[in-house]
Amino acid sequence: MAAIADLPDLARRATGGDETARAELVRELQPLVVRTARLIVGSGSAAAEDAAQDALVDLLRGLGSLRDPQAITAWACRIATRRALRVARRERLSALADQRVSGVVLPHDADFLAVHDAFYALPRRMRAVAVLRLHFGFTEQEVASIVGCALGTVKSQLSQARARLVAALEPNPEESS
Repeated sequence: MAAIADLPDLARRATGGDETARAELVRELQPLVVRTARLIVGSGSAAAEDAAQDALVDLLRGLGSLRDPQAITAWACRIATRRALRVARRERLSALADQRVSGVVLPHDADFLAVHDAFYALPRRMRAVAVLRLHFGFTEQEVASIVGCALGTVKSQLSQARARLVAALEPNPEESS
């Protein structure tokens, strides 16, 4: 496995047409892309796996447009995030349509799934910002670049995500009585 410091060199060789470097670069970036897609779309979902695979294909197709090999990790995250956001939106709309058709709302196991549900209840872009900043540790400026929004938007989305998660996880006084 290549060290993180070797990724820019690998990217440079891959953009130069080295097929071995292209294959190794995809192999090195795959865990990051898969994690990103799973965290945004939802772990264990076939849609998340599809989003990750599509992002890897997008990455290979767009490799020639990579301007700065030093930014390969952020660039790969940007591709994975954009693909995952599209898939998450499609999945949400599909679930809403299914719910409208069936009229069934499944029971909610708050004790077991509280954190999971609170996280996945966040709007998709807010969830992406939280994943990139809090899980992957990108700076707010890097997150803004990856998601394609202003720095102030990232700060606002991050603040709102934290507040929503805290509010969702606070014990409900009515339930404890």
